[in-house]
Order: sequence, then structure tokens, then C-alpha cells
Amino acid sequence: MAIGFGGYRVSVTSDEHREALEKAVDLGISLIDTSANYTNGDSEKLIGEVLKKSQNKPLLVSKVGYIQGGNLQVIEELNNEGKAVEDLVKVNESLWHSIHPDFIRNQIGLSLERLQVDALDSYLLHNPEYYFYEEGATQEEYYKRISKAFACLEDLVSEGLIKSYGVSSNNFVLATDNAKVTDIDKVYACAEKISKDHNFKWIQFPFNLIEIDALEKHYSGFSLLDKAKAMNLKTMVNRPLNAFKGEDLIRLASYSELMEFISDEKGESLLETCLELLNEKVQEEDPEENIRELPLIKQFIGIWNGLPSEDAVQQVFMGHFFPLVAKIWGGDLSAKDSEPFYELYDCALNYSRKRMNEVAEDFRQQAVKTGLISDEKRPLQISLLEKYQDYGFDYILVGMKRSIYVEQLKDLI
Repeated sequence: MAIGFGGYRVSVTSDEHREALEKAVDLGISLIDTSANYTNGDSEKLIGEVLKKSQNKPLLVSKVGYIQGGNLQVIEELNNEGKAVEDLVKVNESLWHSIHPDFIRNQIGLSLERLQVDALDSYLLHNPEYYFYEEGATQEEYYKRISKAFACLEDLVSEGLIKSYGVSSNNFVLATDNAKVTDIDKVYACAEKISKDHNFKWIQFPFNLIEIDALEKHYSGFSLLDKAKAMNLKTMVNRPLNAFKGEDLIRLASYSELMEFISDEKGESLLETCLELLNEKVQEEDPEENIRELPLIKQFIGIWNGLPSEDAVQQVFMGHFFPLVAKIWGGDLSAKDSEPFYELYDCALNYSRKRMNEVAEDFRQQAVKTGLISDEKRPLQISLLEKYQDYGFDYILVGMKRSIYVEQLKDLI
């Protein structure tokens, strides 16, 4: 098993992400996984810039399928030319999906350009199960679409644009009688029908110690992992440290030794400072107005320091609080004026990390009690990643957006 760098939320616009990736590459990370839709192409751009300057050349994997952000205009332009019109799945206004050959050809060109390479080591269909959002979707039609995509991917191999291909699907881990399963036997048969000497070599799927479905014996006594090994397919695991339990996301990692947590008193002081600044601003227009009476502020005060994850903090601050601050301030909000509000944002992130750390510690204690991991005083993620080595996955993809995360895992890279 090897650790791979997961490029899900890294961006060329972030110095922090760049430093983390550079450190991982310098340490000899063996594989980098990304996708055309990750941060609207900025993940690929960052990876391209970093690898261009490095002598180390890890395996490079990208994916195709999602139509979001800038790709919405791309698909409109393709459709206007009569291309990629068929098999287009419209999940909602801001999310479409396609694995049509026309779209694949368009996307491989854009990905290679952003990554600054002539060829990818592997190119994966990205969650083709989005097809099942279509009314009347069938398993038969699902594999017809995958077969068409595979034929295109074989052509890309022949043209030297990719060295191999595969599928990344959350539905690989479902039971075979599930109507939305991505059945590994049927996917493999799609490749076999094209050529016995096919280049279908990779699969990617979620796995962690809460979601262990990849080890379940769904295939007549064999697991997905068993089948992949028998087919000589390389396996990549995503979300090894992010587990869904019901509706809750649990971060299976501890960081108490890497960061100092902010006290409740300091947090309340920061909040009061921000509210006073906002109040002074609104009272310039209306001396009788009280910022604390605004419904959004009332709600914000009740939740800002108890958000369960960094994603939740970003949604609340970027989606609601910061736009309100900008509206109140008008067009004259300077960098200096914004400092207290960003300090409050950093504090909320700190609180969320503390909360995730507490949840991770509870999980660690349970895992120790059941004998899953040893009772060693070290970060939970290290114990878990070492545990995954026992299962025989080829690559474990870990998101490492900060250099301290890379440093923590350097002995496993």
C-alpha cells in the first residue's frame, strides 16, 4: 500500500496548498489524484505548476464526468456544435454529468493543458452512477454508456494521451442486487468486449473503518477488493479519514498535537468586537437600529462557535456572514477593516477542528477497545492508515491541504 495525494480541494490560488503539495512531492509521494472539476480546474493547474518544477514524477491520475462551474459553458458550446448532446444527465441547474465520448475528448485536452503534461498515467470515469438520476434508468443502459466511454478511452491510449483508464465510483461498494450498483464484473466485461488486451487497469472507491463495504462479500463469497485483485486491477481508496455515519460526517483524524485550540473567552471577545463594529456601521445610517436584532445575526450568534466541520464553517461565513458584512459596509471595506471578521472566521475554524478532534478521540477509544488498533499515543490517522495496509489496497488517497498534515504522514509516504 502507498499513500497518494488527494487533490480534491486544493487550488492554484492557495499558497498553503502549494506548499503542502510541494512538500509531498519532495518527500516522494508516489501518486497524485485529481479531477477536471476539482476547484473548477484549479486543482489540476496547481499540480501542473508544482510538477513542472520538480524532478520527482509521481503517477498522475485525473477524472472526467462532472459538469460544473466553467464546464457548464463548455458543454453548452459542445452542444451548439451538435456534440455530447446524447447521454447528458442534468442533476440540477449547476450540476450536470456526462461520460459521452465527445465530452471525454474535450476534457482530456483541457486536463492535459492544465497539468502541463503530454499524457496521464490513468484517466478515470468519475462517478458514472450519476446516470441513475435519470427517470427510468436501467442497469442495461448504464453499462452501454460505460462501454461507449471505454471505447473512447481505448482510442486515447492508442493516441498516447493516456496510458490506462478506469472508473471511480461510490457505487462499487453496493450489494450486487442494488439497482444503482456499479458491478465490477459487468464493468470489466465492458472492457473485455472491446479487447482482451484492454487498458482498463484502475478502480477507485470509498473505504474507511466505518464504511467497510469494499470488504463485504457481495460477489458470491468474494469482496470488491477480492475481485479487483483477481482481475489485476489497481485499487485506489478515497475518503480513508472522512466517514459518513447516517447524515453525519466524521473526521477520523486527530490534530491536537499540531495546533493550539482557542479558548471560549477569546472567541466571545472576538464575536463582541465584530458585532460592535457592525453595530457602529449600521447606526451611522439609523441610530436606532441594533445589529443583534437582525434574524441572520441572531442565528449566526447561536451557531458560529458550534459548527461541526470546516466545510460547515465555510458555508456559514462565505455564504451568509461575509456577504452581510460587505452589504453593511458598502464598497469601502478595506483589508484592515476586514481583519476582525477574518479573525472570527479563523476562530470558528479552530473550534470546528477542536470538535472534530474530540469526535476522533472518541472513535479512537472505541477502536482500541474492539482491538482494531493498538493503544498507542499517536495521531489516529497514522494508526488507521497503517491498519489499511493489512487489507491490501494499492493506494490510499489522503487530502493534505496543509504542510503540517504532510509532515505528520511523512513516514508513510
